[in-house]
Amino acid sequence: MRRAMVGLAGLMIVATGAFAGSPDEDALSRFERTGETVKCVRMPSTDITPVDEETLLFRVGPGDYYVNDLRGTCNDVDSGFTRIEVNLFGSQICSGEIIKVVDQSSGMFKGACSLGDFERLRKKPDEDAANPE
Repeated sequence: MRRAMVGLAGLMIVATGAFAGSPDEDALSRFERTGETVKCVRMPSTDITPVDEETLLFRVGPGDYYVNDLRGTCNDVDSGFTRIEVNLFGSQICSGEIIKVVDQSSGMFKGACSLGDFERLRKKPDEDAANPE
């Protein structure tokens, strides 16, 4: 019984990760929405960038980006003084899961919000390459 409890506690510690990026209101301007949605994305090496209180940008690999329109407003998620915490119980994060917003300096819980579907993004062509002078 003791071994099972230690194993479960280890899973919870390993499964809790904090991922933070600086707020970037212009982040989506570099991408086009494709309309292609998925319910889950790989999480272990994902970067999350808050765009605003209703939108997050996920980079799940080199050149592999998704936008997530949250189910409602996520207060202060786009503040430079907070971080996003995600409890993982596997290698991916899915629509409907809850993310927590935590104050960077005090570690105090500020709020939580639910993820929507993940929409694949395509990088816009480089304007300089498209319009050579």
